[in-house]
Amino acid sequence: MEHGKWTRYLPVLLVLIISIPIVTVSQWTDFKEARRLAEDVVDSSGFFSGFSESTTTTIDVIPDTVLDSTIPNAKENITYTDSEGNVQNITQDTGRKSIIKGVVTTSIMLGLAVAAAFGIFFLFRKRRKLTLKMIFAIALGLCSSVTVMLYLYLMRLFINDVLNLGLKENGVFFGIIVVVGLIVGIAIVYNMVFRSLDPRRKNPALIAFCIVLGPFLAIVLPVWVVIFLLAGVAIWDLWAAKRGIIKEMIHLSDEHRKEEKRSAKASPSTIYHQSSSRKDNNPIRADVSPQVSPPARRKKLIDVGIGEDITSYGLYEGKDFALGIGDFIFFSVLISATFKWMMLKIPFMGYYNFGWGELLAVLVTFVVMVTVMIGFKQTLSFLDKENVMPGLPLSVLWGLIAFFSLSMFLEIVNLIGFGTIVNPF
Repeated sequence: MEHGKWTRYLPVLLVLIISIPIVTVSQWTDFKEARRLAEDVVDSSGFFSGFSESTTTTIDVIPDTVLDSTIPNAKENITYTDSEGNVQNITQDTGRKSIIKGVVTTSIMLGLAVAAAFGIFFLFRKRRKLTLKMIFAIALGLCSSVTVMLYLYLMRLFINDVLNLGLKENGVFFGIIVVVGLIVGIAIVYNMVFRSLDPRRKNPALIAFCIVLGPFLAIVLPVWVVIFLLAGVAIWDLWAAKRGIIKEMIHLSDEHRKEEKRSAKASPSTIYHQSSSRKDNNPIRADVSPQVSPPARRKKLIDVGIGEDITSYGLYEGKDFALGIGDFIFFSVLISATFKWMMLKIPFMGYYNFGWGELLAVLVTFVVMVTVMIGFKQTLSFLDKENVMPGLPLSVLWGLIAFFSLSMFLEIVNLIGFGTIVNPF
């Protein structure tokens, strides 16, 4: 396939585009609450208008009480007047706390991820392929099943509000989402891990997993954590792919597969026996008559096939390149977080109108998506000279530049037109 062929970008585009409706449905209640509060606020004291990001599904890795006790002035009080003239006070995080919280949380998450990566590399180098296969299968199954269950739970709020179906939280409802989540998780693991040598089955399963997990991370993590996390994983990806364990794992995988191919070619025509007179472990070749055939390899329920290892589980195999599962996921995280931030903050800008505000959020997200694809295209162009290229750095760099530039542009327009700056935290 020529480098100019646009079809090579379709898998990445599919993951990014589907992320937007997933975030919309999952955070429908939060987006609706942001619109309601924005319509209700008439005036507020202080430099910022709007409120700190607060989503119903946020998971705090570091409790607020710990950060509040170590960061001076971690909270700030805002006084605002609603449309009926009622004066109310709210408490929100300061910008300093949001940034420090992002750095601390990202450091913990990256530390755990790096430790896990080196643990996987150790097992891979020791050729513990079956152990790695089971670890990968369990991790994929848990992540995909639990995430789908969460989506279905949040979707109930969207369905009840938009379609007025009146779905209730009862045993039947929870039973359905558990069964559906398990089915999806099992299907992804079966096709992505146990059929990893068949790209026609593995690739769709890998894309489905990334579509599920990418928006989930953007939903449960505050945007400022996502920003620092993206920067951290991009730096890690650059090192690991060029000089670190990713490059080494790919090299070892190639060597292992060459050994397996040589062994597979040798087994039909030759056998080996151990001479009792030899003290070493070097096999002696013996001629085989045409009637003698090697014993058939027993098929086990859980086994590792020839040429199968952890590098085959986590790679989307295209016609002329392979893209890692982490690249898909973090591309999706960036786009999902951009759309989430815009949907939560744009309602508080003076030029917002219902419908047009949502359209503006989609357009801004689309621009960021284009910059991510430009970075991805630049990355692919280096494959002419390099066998291995980190997939994240260029795309994340251009995506974050676009996110900050567009956010700043909207803030400047809002300041000039209406004299306020929306709280970016």
